[in-house]
Amino acid sequence: MIKKTHFGEMPNGDQVACYRLTNKNNISVNILTLGAILQSWEIQGDPSIDIVLGFDSVDEYLADASYLGTVVGRYANRIANGQFSFGERSYSLSTNLNGHTLHGGEDGFHHRLWQVEQVSDQDNPSILLSIVSVDGDQGFPGNLQASVEYCLSEDNCLQITYRANTDSDTVFNPTQHSYFNLGGHDAGAALEHLVQVNASQYTPADSLSIPTGNLRAVSGTAFDLNQALSVAEIIAKNDPEINITSGLDHNWCLDDYAENQGNHRLVSSILEPVSGRTLSVYSTMPGMQVYSGNFIGEGTVGKRGAIYGPHHGLCMETQYYPDSPNKKNFPSSKLCAGSHFISRTDYQLTL
Repeated sequence: MIKKTHFGEMPNGDQVACYRLTNKNNISVNILTLGAILQSWEIQGDPSIDIVLGFDSVDEYLADASYLGTVVGRYANRIANGQFSFGERSYSLSTNLNGHTLHGGEDGFHHRLWQVEQVSDQDNPSILLSIVSVDGDQGFPGNLQASVEYCLSEDNCLQITYRANTDSDTVFNPTQHSYFNLGGHDAGAALEHLVQVNASQYTPADSLSIPTGNLRAVSGTAFDLNQALSVAEIIAKNDPEINITSGLDHNWCLDDYAENQGNHRLVSSILEPVSGRTLSVYSTMPGMQVYSGNFIGEGTVGKRGAIYGPHHGLCMETQYYPDSPNKKNFPSSKLCAGSHFISRTDYQLTL
């Protein structure tokens, strides 16, 4: 079942719609046309539980600097110094984080209206949203047509498929930036959530979270999450890289990546030990940024008056590695003119 409602309006008067997808298990997700935002993921009951952080109004989302629930692009994560090159041609991008480009620049996809292309109100309800990014948008080359499809399956899996094409060589790296708290968006810190990641390596980074270009084995480090650890346990290991970011904000190199993105495999899971709820992540992408919400502002007012703060949610951002346009040894995020991009990430909820 799908229900459309009015969510609010943009400063210029454009209307923002909310599409509520509900499956036969009475699990619902709210998708906004603003930022293709995952505004809620509700488990109906007594009481009902909403497992993603978010806001109740357009103005709050537009003022948000933490990308709560958004689809970010053109390029998720960081591009060093807002610069990259294709051969002899260099490109300068919008910089919005200490001289670097983060999540597509100052005016990325997260604050834009997406167009609804298709709605399927059958079993496994789905919605397809699209956006056009013109040549030179935030400094990126090429006219890019991109889409994201959300499908809520009858077994409580939120399937997210990204597609894009361009008329000129560019880079493309979308991701979903929801903050998950399986105890409920209003349950406080998620430090006791157990995190497991199927990765043999990670990308060490400098003090501004720009990768050095090396790939480092996780074995024997605080980044070895092949066996699940709580966020609190990981932080307590007192690793210098983790201390710099006040928690997790790092990219893991996911095992068994196929360059044609043909390998949709289990890459990670999180478990909330009190409720027993788990969220398993399946993806075709090569990397995943695990972010423990370190910089959510203390006292942030969220949905229905909930108070958010640091570590109140976990982001599991499937992606190309940060700064891959400038690191030739990383999997390439280049999208060539006339070619077609497709990737898929699933979040499987188990109650």
